[in-house]
Amino acid sequence: VSLGGGHSAVLANVIDELVRFRRQVRHYALALPEAADAAAAQGAAGTERPEHQQKDQRQRLMQERKPLLEACDSLRGHLAAFGIHIK
Repeated sequence: VSLGGGHSAVLANVIDELVRFRRQVRHYALALPEAADAAAAQGAAGTERPEHQQKDQRQRLMQERKPLLEACDSLRGHLAAFGIHIK
């Protein structure tokens, strides 16, 4: 597919947004192994957690995922400015 004048500028902007998105996600993903190792160690110990502890862990997990979710929303918003709508 060959893109003409204006389309090349749009493509360059899309690529820039995707590179920024990748950088944010990669940074977040690299910060997770310590938390994942700790959770695996707890699970391997075979201890069962009461319901309130599971709720607290679920809330912590959602808080940890918040930057990733915000990055996804940001990417979607930036791409919409270029006429690319992600649903």
